[in-house]
Amino acid sequence: MTLISLLMVLSLFVGCGSNSVAPVGENVSKDVKPIELKMNVTTSESSVWMVGAETFKKLVEEKTGGRYTISIFPNEQLSGGNLQKGVEMLFTGVTDLDIHSLINMTGFEPKLTVCMMPWLFPNGYDSVDEVMSGEGGEVLFDLIRAKGAEPLGIGENGFRQITNNVRPIKNVADMKQLKIRTPPIAMYVDLFKLFGADPTSMSFSEVFTALQQGTIDGQENPYDTIRSGKIHEVQKYMTIWNYSYDPLILSVSGKVWNNLSDEDKAIFKEAGKVAMAEQIKASRKMDGEIIEQFSKVMEVNKLTPEQIAEFQAAAAPIYDSYREIIGDDLFAAFGYSFE
Repeated sequence: MTLISLLMVLSLFVGCGSNSVAPVGENVSKDVKPIELKMNVTTSESSVWMVGAETFKKLVEEKTGGRYTISIFPNEQLSGGNLQKGVEMLFTGVTDLDIHSLINMTGFEPKLTVCMMPWLFPNGYDSVDEVMSGEGGEVLFDLIRAKGAEPLGIGENGFRQITNNVRPIKNVADMKQLKIRTPPIAMYVDLFKLFGADPTSMSFSEVFTALQQGTIDGQENPYDTIRSGKIHEVQKYMTIWNYSYDPLILSVSGKVWNNLSDEDKAIFKEAGKVAMAEQIKASRKMDGEIIEQFSKVMEVNKLTPEQIAEFQAAAAPIYDSYREIIGDDLFAAFGYSFE
């Protein structure tokens, strides 16, 4: 099912309503002007992120009887394309609502890096669901609250995969001297140096052209980000290695949250939970479709457990490097022990 079709079906689903939160203010006076909230979303309209954004919008507008309306601004429009500025705008209350990758919040709270540590989730999505629905997810929410925003739901950008134009990557030696674009996060830069690659940080908006011109050899991102950015059109090889998990966070600014009634807070919380659950479902459904699409234009290799074990051994020092920053207790909440 295409993303457009998925959104149409989702629209019908949400339009039917959910009985999980009681409607409030169904008979709003025409003289009462709705409160407009602006939502900043990093990705384009074609991204599966929009499933979460659109679902949240529909649920909140429906359950508040139109007392609140939500305008969605894709492509990081509210921050002029600057991801770090977008997060700052959320934390300072300039932006009302926001969907960001947790990666972009690590510059404001380094402890959030725990989520992205290499091969932290040994059983893939099963491990992710167990941790995120338990203590791990609660700790993440507490860290974000401390920065001034109220997290409403955890979504999914997915496991990050690597592409390049030089050679298939099947072992650590294949990484040697590859110029790989990484997010501007210290942990990723440090990790790729351990692999012998030449990591470089740049805005994602520059990646397509840099790959096309040969300024860089490759990049790493989740499937949907690669697809929506058309990266597969300028890359020869993809390696599926699920090396780092990338969660999304739907948040409301503290400025807006503190002015909501208890009833409206309940509506926003339930809408956030439902919206991001739908986003995760849509994201995982699309994984197989995207891999099939990529296989038509790139050589796609999936690493074996033995091959992944080699990379894990090479990546092991990164845990010691970030132990003091993240802390043993936080690692433990994500099921990792140094013993």
